[in-house]
Amino acid sequence: MKPFVPRPFSFMPGILASLLMVACSNSGPTVPSDDSSVFGGPNNPARDGSYTEAIVSENGIASLEPVVIGGVEQWILIRGYDVSNPVLVFLHGGPASPAMPYAKFSFSGLERYFTVVSWDQRGCGKSYYEGLSSASITFDQMLSDTHELIQLMRARFGVQKVYLMGLSWGSILGTLTAQDHPELLHAYIGVGQAVNVERGIPVAHAAAMAQAVELGRADAIASLSTIQVDPIAWDQVGLLYDWLEELGLGDIHDASLLPGFAEEAGPLTEYTAANVANEGAWRELYAFSPLLADQSWLRTLNILQTVPRLEVPVYFLAGRYDYKAPSFLVEEYLNALVAPSGKRMFWFENSAHVPFIEERSAFNAVMINTILAETGG
Repeated sequence: MKPFVPRPFSFMPGILASLLMVACSNSGPTVPSDDSSVFGGPNNPARDGSYTEAIVSENGIASLEPVVIGGVEQWILIRGYDVSNPVLVFLHGGPASPAMPYAKFSFSGLERYFTVVSWDQRGCGKSYYEGLSSASITFDQMLSDTHELIQLMRARFGVQKVYLMGLSWGSILGTLTAQDHPELLHAYIGVGQAVNVERGIPVAHAAAMAQAVELGRADAIASLSTIQVDPIAWDQVGLLYDWLEELGLGDIHDASLLPGFAEEAGPLTEYTAANVANEGAWRELYAFSPLLADQSWLRTLNILQTVPRLEVPVYFLAGRYDYKAPSFLVEEYLNALVAPSGKRMFWFENSAHVPFIEERSAFNAVMINTILAETGG
């Protein structure tokens, strides 16, 4: 049986599917390449011909580039209007749901305050290449890659500390990195924070069933009734996640907004046709990797026990309708967490798992007016 691959921020549905449909439409405004204040754009492409939208700023950066992390080539997107600003490193969800299809769209409002680094993790998205061994995709290796990327960005921009933001699977890497290397961070920011998958699944199932009843969705009620959650039938969890998406309790709460998001985002110039075509290959690479072939680590995950204390300021940004990482567990973790440098939780009332897409303005306000202001990065 094909292993269940959790995709807390799925790559294809909604806005990301729309972005991929125009991924190879590398049309966009052309800017003079001889202007030293212009970074990125079609006149400044990456090695493979892809590019990121231009930033016009005397001290800016808009770079799409490969770097060697953990001995293999991996791609990062760096965008910001002033490289003297604090560095924000973003860890995407999945595993294997890469950042670049939504990074520019989601974080453009932060680029005047942070130098934003979005990374397609080892073996997925733009960091996939034929010949990469699935054996190299292990939990320990992904943690090591995270640490190495932070060190690279510290050296690149001459800073002692960075902000680290993790989404879902990325929040697991983020909390462990914050625990192991607090000296490298201004703060840790968890979005769709993973806490305890085993405890979350029955809660998610109950919420999905209640929503299906409220909406009069007989098809959903019938399907959800077949899913066993006591004890959990792990081979059925993928079906549960599908219904969470359908019922507005997964990645996005209000799916009617997705076409507008995709239109606003415009062409995904950061990916080539080959990058898009490789999705099936990188999914398969991950499915048979040590990280996902044996998912006992996921089923027994308990961040509250594993990371009971963090020595950096901690911020959790949670969507009220998130049942992929049920927010009551995040609130429970916040209350129990020992955080001498401070801890806070912010609710996004109209979002599910990914508030930086559904409520970008409110998300940016928290990031800029609270987190950056309080931590003095």
